[in-house]
Amino acid sequence: MSVTTSPFLPEADAGAFSSDAPAFIPLALDEADMAAYASMGVALGCGTETCAEAFMLATPAARELAVQLWRGAVFAAKAGGAELTARMQAQWQAEQALEAMRALIGLAPERMPHAALAAAGLRYSA
Repeated sequence: MSVTTSPFLPEADAGAFSSDAPAFIPLALDEADMAAYASMGVALGCGTETCAEAFMLATPAARELAVQLWRGAVFAAKAGGAELTARMQAQWQAEQALEAMRALIGLAPERMPHAALAAAGLRYSA
């Protein structure tokens, strides 16, 4: 996965993930992937493991679209400008991209049930 980490997980907050519990590190993922999932998890309001699991259950088409939505959210979050209207528009765009991403990868079953995602070919059946 080639995804940019985002302003949603500032470097100062990286220590917030340390705890006494062992870290979630699937064997098939490298550190860059885990950093991307951690950053996405923070932005989506879920943990790293939940975010990684959602991506693993998503089909390749859904994963690619989710990555595009993520890039859009990161771009919108970094954009803005000095004008209040421009900043508010950029924030709204980032929130919309994250909300769409959340539904697409199955983190919002109230909006898009897992069975509907599976029927559309966007999610594998668990």
